[in-house]
Amino acid sequence: MPKLDFLDFSEKFTRFATEVRANRTRCDTRFAQVVHVRLADALDRLAGYCREGHQAETMLRTEADPAAREALEETINFCVGDLETSGGGFYPWHLLDRIDPEMDWGGYIDPSAEMWCPSPIPARFTVDDKHLCGLGEIIKRIAADTGIRFTTYLYYDCIGPEGAGGLDPEIYEKPLGNDLYR
Repeated sequence: MPKLDFLDFSEKFTRFATEVRANRTRCDTRFAQVVHVRLADALDRLAGYCREGHQAETMLRTEADPAAREALEETINFCVGDLETSGGGFYPWHLLDRIDPEMDWGGYIDPSAEMWCPSPIPARFTVDDKHLCGLGEIIKRIAADTGIRFTTYLYYDCIGPEGAGGLDPEIYEKPLGNDLYR
């Protein structure tokens, strides 16, 4: 496996964050704006982990003290871990409700009932790109270019004909099972 290039990933995350902020100006609902802001903030955090990892790698090259070297190596490992778990102890990074696949038994964990469901995550829980004002395509490109995945699951599956603009903000501003946005 090739070595992780923190600087390259930092630049990618920063470019994507800039693109997300530019795309936010096209949003026609508060819902889409909130999801855009969350993604831009997440990308900024990921870029920060990369900058910290790069700085630790740079310092490690010249550090002679074994204890300091060990601390720098630990910092690098934490940065890699934060990238792998999205800094929140879970993966993928949930921008709305936290609906996690259950890897051992298949299915998923229902965020409301907090119990295992023996089927794939229903497609109706994934917010369609038409409600995200183009953010879905950016999320796909981020995954393809960096390997980092973001989800837009919404357990409340009744967006309705008026679109996401008609949702009660309480539904998406305090997502189920997602403590990052409480």
